[in-house]
Amino acid sequence: MNLFITGTDTDSGKTTVSSWICSHVKTKYWKIIQTGDDSDSNTVKYFAPNTEIIPEIYKLKAPLSAYDASKLENTIINTNKFNISEDKIIIEGAGGIFVPITDNYLMIDAIKNTNSKALIVSRSKLGMINHILLTVFALRAKEIPIIGIVISGNVENNIKQTIELFSKTKVLAILPESNNLIETFNNIKVPQEIMEVLL
Repeated sequence: MNLFITGTDTDSGKTTVSSWICSHVKTKYWKIIQTGDDSDSNTVKYFAPNTEIIPEIYKLKAPLSAYDASKLENTIINTNKFNISEDKIIIEGAGGIFVPITDNYLMIDAIKNTNSKALIVSRSKLGMINHILLTVFALRAKEIPIIGIVISGNVENNIKQTIELFSKTKVLAILPESNNLIETFNNIKVPQEIMEVLL
């Protein structure tokens, strides 16, 4: 199976978490859709130069959902292109699980159709518990296996315990805020639950 890095929201820290994992494991990284001027693939390559980058299927200029950006650019998204025969790949989504891609295809469908296990990433901020629980329950409703949660930013231990209690899902790692991500990545080991999907 593959490892799909999905966020509770936009700017949840998906690319940071992808870079952290890729810096520890020699693997392939695939950003299926890129919107806006940023390049998450370039970010991952910067922090993990040994990572093999699979080119994005679609690169859209507007910093919007893939659905809305494709409408602006008159681009027809063919979701069959998201099907992949390989496994042990890190796949990064765009936004949260209910971000629309086409009229009848959401990001959660991409997780399901790429034969992936989900790793949920949430930024530490007010409302994170609600966002995490909604994401967990939606993934379970689709019978998508969840390997755990990674929190991007500092979080109190009691909040971590609350998340684990109500989500019935383990918080595998906390990546604290840092001005030196390379040092942070080097100091935090990738948990076995993640390694088992990729090795």
